[in-house]
Amino acid sequence: MIGSSSHVPPYLLEYMGVLEESIDQTLLKYDASERDYIDFIEKSEKYRFRAIVVPQVVLPVVTPITKHVVGTVVGFPNGYTPLKVKLSEIDLAVGAGAREIDAVLNTILVKSGKWSDVRHEVSSIVDRAREYGVVVKAIIETSILKKEEIRTVSRIVEESGAHFIKTNTGFGTRGVAPSDILVIKSSITGKSKIKASGGIRSAIDAALMLYLGAHVIGTSSGVEIVEEAKAIASGVHE
Repeated sequence: MIGSSSHVPPYLLEYMGVLEESIDQTLLKYDASERDYIDFIEKSEKYRFRAIVVPQVVLPVVTPITKHVVGTVVGFPNGYTPLKVKLSEIDLAVGAGAREIDAVLNTILVKSGKWSDVRHEVSSIVDRAREYGVVVKAIIETSILKKEEIRTVSRIVEESGAHFIKTNTGFGTRGVAPSDILVIKSSITGKSKIKASGGIRSAIDAALMLYLGAHVIGTSSGVEIVEEAKAIASGVHE
């Protein structure tokens, strides 16, 4: 990705002003304390992030102290928990205040080409989330998939009715690549939106993802990205 903010391509400048509302501000560290999560929320409160994403175990701590929509993860990060467990996780998450679910798909099924089983899992997850009226994002983990696997699973996710196709967990072998967005976008009709996630730490990279076709940015660097975007926009207008 582009990375440095020293030279901003003109075609990305228009996206600097919409980054803040496009970010799912995320903290999913297993070595963080509850105090760390509280500090994370307090630091994020002055920004207009699209949502906050945290682990299920801290939902009771986080949801009462934030103005933001709160989301959480299911089957995270490897996706190979049984479907019944994932559905139970959705039940528990909604009960604890989550309004958005980012669910990792069973990539073993994807890598095995068991597309009917993949379809069953995705549809079951989507149906359960929709029963509660919550947004569901299916994480396909592009870092371990071939291009044709990305195409096929993206179509299945869209056909299932998921609100978003999410690229990565951030715990895989790499983060999101620009080519991931292009492959997903060219594979679907547009009924599902795209969430780019994993390794996005600069305003330039975030803007690039939106330019290529992503609708939402998942990152743990939301504050830094927004402040960088403001500095870039300020420099342009000086």
